[in-house]
Amino acid sequence: MGGSILAAAVGLIRRLPCEAAVEVALAATVFLFACGSSSVHALTGLGGPARWAALLVLCGLSLACAAAHGRRPSSMPLGWILAAALVAVGVVSAAWSVAPRLTLERVLTLAILFVTAVALALAVPDPKVAAARLLRGVLAGIAAVAVGSLLVLAVSHHDAVLSATAGAGWRFRGLGENPNTVSMLLAVGLPLAVWLALAGRGWERPAGAGLVLLFAGEIAVSGSRGAVVAGFGGALLTALLLGPTLGAKLAVAAALLVLAGACVATSRLQHAPIPAAAAAPGGAVTVRKRGINADLILRLEDELGHPPLGGYRPPVPRTLLGSSGRAQAWAGAAHQGARRPLLGYGFGTEDRVFVDRFYAFEGGFPENSYLGTFLQLGAAGVALLVGLLLTLAWNAYRVLRRGKAGPAAAAAGVLLVAILIGVSQSGITSVGNIAVASIWVCALTLPALAEGRA
Repeated sequence: MGGSILAAAVGLIRRLPCEAAVEVALAATVFLFACGSSSVHALTGLGGPARWAALLVLCGLSLACAAAHGRRPSSMPLGWILAAALVAVGVVSAAWSVAPRLTLERVLTLAILFVTAVALALAVPDPKVAAARLLRGVLAGIAAVAVGSLLVLAVSHHDAVLSATAGAGWRFRGLGENPNTVSMLLAVGLPLAVWLALAGRGWERPAGAGLVLLFAGEIAVSGSRGAVVAGFGGALLTALLLGPTLGAKLAVAAALLVLAGACVATSRLQHAPIPAAAAAPGGAVTVRKRGINADLILRLEDELGHPPLGGYRPPVPRTLLGSSGRAQAWAGAAHQGARRPLLGYGFGTEDRVFVDRFYAFEGGFPENSYLGTFLQLGAAGVALLVGLLLTLAWNAYRVLRRGKAGPAAAAAGVLLVAILIGVSQSGITSVGNIAVASIWVCALTLPALAEGRA
């Protein structure tokens, strides 16, 4: 079924003009990457293999459009050079990686994504037109994910909603694998929707405003604090850059702040968590067994920070600025990375290297992209990643200094979302991550916009 759907999509794309085909392929790629990490088995079966095929189709189309109609830059922008250097270090890291094949596979997907993003930025002679088209394609894909999440809620409530636990109330995950995945993608979509609402034409403006409300609503009931901070941070930046007058800027910023406050309030008013007493191990029936299994008494995952004498400590309630145990995981990841401080354990090996031994934390990643990069590529990788993000920010400043916001304002908002998401989530260089393709396709337009004179 997945192959027939993909074949039909490819047939449709072939019949479209080059630019329109790229927009459709980009939206389909964003949607399929969301399906590839879904809680719905049917969607995972479709998106798992189809997302990589869609990325290859998009790469081929973007290269074809760039070769046929694109512009040739006079020099290679520094941002693209740093992106290439990050890929090169990732390739070389296979020499000392703890999983060399995995390293090569994951760095290859990152290389394909970066090539695709650069080709998309060069696909049209006017960089503003190219950026606007690809931003619309990304936004269309994110909107499809948001609508698809509502459809999953209507059809299969238990797949769309994660039940309450001892530490949190119920949380909306839509078609995502967990509440933090789709909300992360929707955070990327917020500045794009604000851009469409402020800079669009005709029907695009009310559509953009509607998407802002839709994305914000789903983020609110997901309970993802990182998505609230990152999404509204990027949306505020875009609004302040695009507002035609100071009064308009302040009015839109105030509306977004009110909406952000409503999201925080909604997450606090969600169904109450399971009482701690019900979750305590004292109510469980103990079955006596021969011998002693130490893991039944104290799990390895709970070794550090566990209450003394086998006591029980109820989970800490989730708050907007609370770490939910991430602080322990970050300290542990930094300690592990310090054993290979310069070059790390190999690109793409974060989940293989990180070991959760912390009582207050549950997860296979340290949930911080900068520490995750430190584990993978050491200080060299962190320097390249941070240098890339700062260079892209400088590119955005150069464009905005010329008084030509437009698509650059939306791309700058997405870049800020990526920087903030990197603090609370892992994987901004892992292409399989639901939001990574959208982030880099948008952010890597900034060097082209900065070098262009249109």
